[in-house]
Amino acid sequence: MSRRTWINLLLFALLCLLAALTWWLQPTPLPLLTDLDPGDIKSIRISDNSGRAIRLHKSGGIWRIGQTPADSDRIRQLLEISRTPSFDRFPAPEHQLEAFGLRPSAIRLQLNDLELAFGNNDPIDNLRYVQINNLIHRIGDGFQHHLTAPETAWQKK
Repeated sequence: MSRRTWINLLLFALLCLLAALTWWLQPTPLPLLTDLDPGDIKSIRISDNSGRAIRLHKSGGIWRIGQTPADSDRIRQLLEISRTPSFDRFPAPEHQLEAFGLRPSAIRLQLNDLELAFGNNDPIDNLRYVQINNLIHRIGDGFQHHLTAPETAWQKK
């Protein structure tokens, strides 16, 4: 074999090694916040401690706020919260929920029958604490502007 062939074989072996390392070192995907499929959600309720309560429901494939058509793009963005990654989760310490901003929680989101309680941000990673049943999750904070939006922001324009 010529020297050029040996160099090509060596380069090919190196390429295979790099491809195998890239595949092997890929991080495992993070678990999702919920098992809900956004397409299966038919009702949304957003409430807070000030008494604000926004109810959205889907009937005939159309989202509505009361009888008024709702902004389906905004709702689609909000429903992505059900599939957002949970960076970690841990059992909710019942007598320390105040430290996480979860007693009382500032904002509650109900997707069908599942309630999510939103607390403070983690001071280190700036991830949002979210309580579902007896677990606290830490998620990215990209949904807060939807959760604090006034009722008029949900109406179709």
